[in-house]
Amino acid sequence: MFTAIVVDDDYPVLQYLSQAVKWNQLHIELLGTYSNGLEALEAIRMCERLPDIVITDIGMPKMNGLELIAEYSSINPDFAAIIISCHDEFHYAQQALKLNVQDYILKESLEVEQLEQILKKITLRLCSKQDQLAEFQHYKQLGKMNQTAVRNKFLKDTLYQNSWSKHAWIEKAGINGINLQSKQYVTMILSVDRLNEMTRVHRLNDHTIIFAVENVLQEILSDKGNFVIFNYNSRDLVVLYLTDDPSVEQSYVYHIMQTCITNIKQYIKIHVSGFIGRTVSKPKEIQDALLPMLQELEHRFYSAESSVSTWSKQEFSKIDMYQEYAKYYSMISEHIAAKNQSGLVMTIRDWSNWVRSSHFHPDYVKEWVLQLLLDLHMKIKVTLHFQSEFSDEKLYLTISQIVTLSHLSEWFLDYLSRMAAKLSEITISSRSEVIKAQQYVIQHVSERITLEEMASYLNLNSSYFSRLFKRELNINFIEYVNRVKLQKAKELLLQSNKTVEEISDLLGYSNKSYFIKLFKRDVGTTPREFVSWDRSQRMMETV
Repeated sequence: MFTAIVVDDDYPVLQYLSQAVKWNQLHIELLGTYSNGLEALEAIRMCERLPDIVITDIGMPKMNGLELIAEYSSINPDFAAIIISCHDEFHYAQQALKLNVQDYILKESLEVEQLEQILKKITLRLCSKQDQLAEFQHYKQLGKMNQTAVRNKFLKDTLYQNSWSKHAWIEKAGINGINLQSKQYVTMILSVDRLNEMTRVHRLNDHTIIFAVENVLQEILSDKGNFVIFNYNSRDLVVLYLTDDPSVEQSYVYHIMQTCITNIKQYIKIHVSGFIGRTVSKPKEIQDALLPMLQELEHRFYSAESSVSTWSKQEFSKIDMYQEYAKYYSMISEHIAAKNQSGLVMTIRDWSNWVRSSHFHPDYVKEWVLQLLLDLHMKIKVTLHFQSEFSDEKLYLTISQIVTLSHLSEWFLDYLSRMAAKLSEITISSRSEVIKAQQYVIQHVSERITLEEMASYLNLNSSYFSRLFKRELNINFIEYVNRVKLQKAKELLLQSNKTVEEISDLLGYSNKSYFIKLFKRDVGTTPREFVSWDRSQRMMETV
């Protein structure tokens, strides 16, 4: 379905067009009607979806229709514009043509059927344009994907078939368009760091992420010679460097890998790490070198991210990690209770250094972190009668997918900080009625909660409850509800793919415009601007 807006300072015209035109039958969603160009432009910038069609008058206060079209062209160059104007403004027609306005209709002769016919032609044209673009992208990617699929199958055959002779292996590669003629091969892996985080930040699935990394890598290595790239899965690429004298080439390979990592980060803002394995000469040796590198992720745990490492199997400590459990549990609990963020930072930094120097097995470290968080959840539930919103199953899944200690330490600190922030919302007051109200709001954040309903839930008079809540927290109840909802909105905007409209509905706001207005008042930006700002900040951190 396409989208449209109507802009005119003549209110009867706005009302007439919004009601008389059969928008749904034309497969067009009317996003809104506006009284001048400036109002429309501001609404467009706040809107989750950009209009495909702009129907506008010319002569309007603050910003006329031609100025609106010119401004909007810089935001969305592919929209269609229709001007509906008076006879005495027809001298603007020449200027309108320069702005690629599709049609110019005089108000004096305006018929709904005429406008609907124009809209039908525009939607057909837009459909055709979309189909052509989709077809072009499909064929453009199909060639690359077919080539990638052939390489992927050949790699899997190399890794999981044991009957290859070197001659047969090289011959089979040649049939598939892969030149592997060489005395020896330096085995390497390029792996996407923090894959789940990358998919969230870039709002792409993991297969698209690795495909983008592979494309950039192909570009970088295309003029370097002797590098062959394979896609192993949605996180790892295998790279073979063909050489006749590996002793001479080691420093060169290391330098090239580091250059690739730097350029990938610079071009597409994705962090990757490189691992250089053994130099081998036969298919079976390639298999023996690569499979542990790809499957035994515990040996990557202590490696630095966004860098090149020589891969080797690690020896892990046998010391009982739980000897220090009580100490760290006590320190972390105290910092959370005291809302001491700097104390949390120092404690997790100390913990990370201790883990790194002790060299515990990664599974042991993850189990330790999970146990500490589960114990903290239980303490919160027992002492504050507050059920944490964090699922044990989700915790386990998230922690188990973390590959490096650096990532685990950052995630651990972020999780504890968010936990402390959640608790601060319910531990300010000493009055049980207020604490129960805060707990209820946090646990029913998706519902529409009124002061009267809350007072009834607590068996209190609504006026008394309102005064009590304001006295205890120095904020009225409805403001508190909105604050909790907007905090949840920020989390959903950054951690899900939901639209602003979906989040507004999910949080119990029946009016999206009211939700956006509240968000801007509280945060200082619209939801869309907030997401863009956060994404730009994350992009800057990757540089």
